[in-house]
Amino acid sequence: MASHTALIERSNRKDLHEVEVQVTIREPGSGRSSWNGEFMSRSADGIVPDERLSLTLDTGQKGTARVSETYFDSRTPGATRVLFTGMGPLV
Repeated sequence: MASHTALIERSNRKDLHEVEVQVTIREPGSGRSSWNGEFMSRSADGIVPDERLSLTLDTGQKGTARVSETYFDSRTPGATRVLFTGMGPLV
């Protein structure tokens, strides 16, 4: 996983700025790439599974992703781990 700083735009207009994201890009044999990743968010941000996100990485690459899972840990109630899957190419 590569680490990047990203702008994460949300459909509810409550965008997240300068978020550290971990992204993995896979190149399957068919020549089509897929990507996924994760980031930590404040629990108060209220990110939910199946939410659609638009990411702009510090490299200038952009892509749309869907939240696949969220993990809330009661030992750290202020933070939620968010896993996402790319919905198309990361360009």
